[in-house]
Amino acid sequence: MQGLNTKRNFSIDEIAFKVEDLLLTSPLRIANENYSTAKTVFVRIKSKGFEGIGEAAPDKEVTHEDFHSVSSFIEKAESKLKGIDAFDVQGINRAMDEISKRDNSAKAGIDIALYDLMGKILKKRAVSLLGGKGNSRQISMTIGIENERLSIRHAKLYKRQGFKVIKVKVGLDLDNDIKRIQRIREEVGNSIKIVVDANQGYTLREAQLFLSKIEAFNISFLEQPVKFSDFYALKRLKESSSIPIMADESMKSIEDFRKLNSMDAVSMINIKIMKVGGITKAIQIAKESMSKNIGIMVGCMEESRVGIAAGMHLDLSIKDIGFADLDAHITHRNKFVYGGLKTSNGKNIISNGNGLGLKFKKSIF
Repeated sequence: MQGLNTKRNFSIDEIAFKVEDLLLTSPLRIANENYSTAKTVFVRIKSKGFEGIGEAAPDKEVTHEDFHSVSSFIEKAESKLKGIDAFDVQGINRAMDEISKRDNSAKAGIDIALYDLMGKILKKRAVSLLGGKGNSRQISMTIGIENERLSIRHAKLYKRQGFKVIKVKVGLDLDNDIKRIQRIREEVGNSIKIVVDANQGYTLREAQLFLSKIEAFNISFLEQPVKFSDFYALKRLKESSSIPIMADESMKSIEDFRKLNSMDAVSMINIKIMKVGGITKAIQIAKESMSKNIGIMVGCMEESRVGIAAGMHLDLSIKDIGFADLDAHITHRNKFVYGGLKTSNGKNIISNGNGLGLKFKKSIF
């Protein structure tokens, strides 16, 4: 990120936004939500004829936002940020924190647009601005909470499509969850990594029992098995199981990370740009995590390819990353942007375009 905070006389002229509905190809059920559509907020920042594209993907359960609160925050942010140099990303993030200590996906939408804008001005990819390199990453593909037959069918399909990591959602029915994991492992064999996400669905006792039953199935990690606020339960699970425990909903800020680390509560964290407030803050958390030997996965909310492209550029700027859970765009029926990345043989591949390499399919503003 060297040089990004050097003033370059590209002041912010305008911040605009537009709310749109993302339509899923089929409903997704997880432990605490069930949805077939999701509202997202596209963000556009203009400076001297250049424009950067961003996205805010709010989630009531995780970021405690909706499109109304995101819209309100961006309106306030435009008043405060107009005239500030777009390359002063740290100063802009401080200014956004002065507006609100929360509203993280709204902040992320603006922060993402800044990196796209800076890349277009400098004629560089965002990953280069972040000090990263490369252009592709194996990603996981998600199986929601569904019956055993559908779970197996999807697992076999994703294996044929080239995915090397399958994420299985659990957390509603302990016995069925165990059986589904067992049957998926039997069907896909040991060449495929299986990761499991409970989305806070278990009690401590249920999570302990679940872990003991799935140890034989070569599971790479269990993500957020218990309530987000129960750091003590995460620590108990980490101490009692050979399967690594990952924090997702429990890790929404650098302060959360530091508390989890001080308690030695987890082995891994899921960094989501929307959850932590943008690329800038995600990089800070990643650096501290690497210094403490805590494993990292870059994940996503229900985002379009704007948020997913941003996640990929973040992912490729982090050394020795373990997993990438950046698959939300694959299951959308409607597309608002083109470029940025493509998905092939289980990999996301970013484009060579400047910034995030994205353009809107139509003028939505």
